[in-house]
Amino acid sequence: MITRIPVLPLLVGTVLAMAGTARAAPLPPACAIGTAGSLSTSPAGATAHNYGLHFSSGAGAPSLHAASVTVTGAGGNANDMHDILDAASVVLLGALVNHHDAGCTADYFLSTLQPILSGLAAGRAYDISWSAPVAHTGAKQIRFAALHLHLSGGSGTQPIAVSLDLHGAGMNGDTVLASLLPQDAQSDFTVPAQALGPLLAATAGRPAHSVAVPVTIRTLQARRGDMQLEGSGSAELTGNPDAASARGHMSMRNLPELIEVLRAAGQTRPAAALIIANLVGHHTDATDTAWDVEWSGGILTVNHIPLPLR
Repeated sequence: MITRIPVLPLLVGTVLAMAGTARAAPLPPACAIGTAGSLSTSPAGATAHNYGLHFSSGAGAPSLHAASVTVTGAGGNANDMHDILDAASVVLLGALVNHHDAGCTADYFLSTLQPILSGLAAGRAYDISWSAPVAHTGAKQIRFAALHLHLSGGSGTQPIAVSLDLHGAGMNGDTVLASLLPQDAQSDFTVPAQALGPLLAATAGRPAHSVAVPVTIRTLQARRGDMQLEGSGSAELTGNPDAASARGHMSMRNLPELIEVLRAAGQTRPAAALIIANLVGHHTDATDTAWDVEWSGGILTVNHIPLPLR
């Protein structure tokens, strides 16, 4: 099942990796198969055009296609950069479709992305971008015009700074989610480098529900038509979205429009919850509503009032 867009920050944090060997590892056939119409690599980056990837878990396994995938940043060799491109795409696909493949082992991720972690520890920056990526699982697909990830690090115990931008999002095969999916979103946050290895394995490999990675969300913005969401706060990300938690401050422009979208889609329970949220929210003007929010144990609490989303 394709996951909800609010968990997209999950895939961002998981594109990083933890301590391991100094060299990257090729994509294991038991995890996924990657192909490219053309590939160019150097110690400073790699670009794959007409890129395809699918999990190796059987017929109809989730797949990803992109017009191009590019990784840039110093710290590895040409083979390393190609391997990092594949590993990042595996994690992107796993996060988007909520698929865990036992063939994608923790050791593979730890080895493959070590050059990026070492570079971040030295204060370097990295960019990973997908042009026109489309993720397929069964009859469902989620697509973007572009998705860009920027990573920058610091020495010592400084956290990794992450920026994610996605544009032109759309979906087929799920009319409810398609009507709610933000068209554009941007997020800036920080993640402790030493905490990311278990989360990586939990996202695209064997799930580990006990993993909890702390994240500080500096800004979060999402837009769909006239509806705009902004927020900041903190979260603990896991391999299971329902086990994640978050708290912070959020504001939304044109909340009544979102309520009408949910009603039209037959989602009466979440529509009723948002009506309550609108009533208890702080209204800065006729179109803006703001809240202090908390998500824990699958329950959303708004201004200390739990909302019945399910």
